[in-house]
Amino acid sequence: MSLPAATETIGERDSAVVTTDRVDIEALTHVYHQVHATALHLVDHIAPTAEERLRWTAAAPGFEAALGYVDGQLVGAVMGCPLPPETLWWRDLTSATDPDLAVEWPGRTFAVCEAFVLPEYRRHRLGLRMTVELLTRRREERVSLAVAETNTRVWHALQRTGFTHVGDLVPFPGWRSHRMLVRALPLTATP
Repeated sequence: MSLPAATETIGERDSAVVTTDRVDIEALTHVYHQVHATALHLVDHIAPTAEERLRWTAAAPGFEAALGYVDGQLVGAVMGCPLPPETLWWRDLTSATDPDLAVEWPGRTFAVCEAFVLPEYRRHRLGLRMTVELLTRRREERVSLAVAETNTRVWHALQRTGFTHVGDLVPFPGWRSHRMLVRALPLTATP
């Protein structure tokens, strides 16, 4: 199911954000590789592969994505799923001060598993628009996501929109350390 596009102009180009529970993994993988072209040699993008991670996320119960388009071309995505009580999402989290942080129950946490925008469409708020479109309708109590510690631009932007750093973890063996961020829902249209 797809919801109508939220449209806006970027320069002289039409952009749209579509919220959906069905995605084209091949198209998303292509955009992901373009976004991370200079870092594809890092283990973060190799094991597991981007295509594997995108497939896992899209197959998860409750999956939903906000896809960004410019002049009809896919240029980015924000996608995730609700965390089940038996999730491994919080495994190996360090520095957490709240002992109940990692306790999950149905309806507690929506996890943003992937978020990316082609470089030429950054600084046009398309990533924020996708995030808002996806999260304003979520019924969970909170949202969580992990950001590579070297991605300070995104980490600072998320802090400005109400996300709190709750600890650090390494999502998969050999990956860079990531900052785990959490924010209460609902997300308003202007975080």
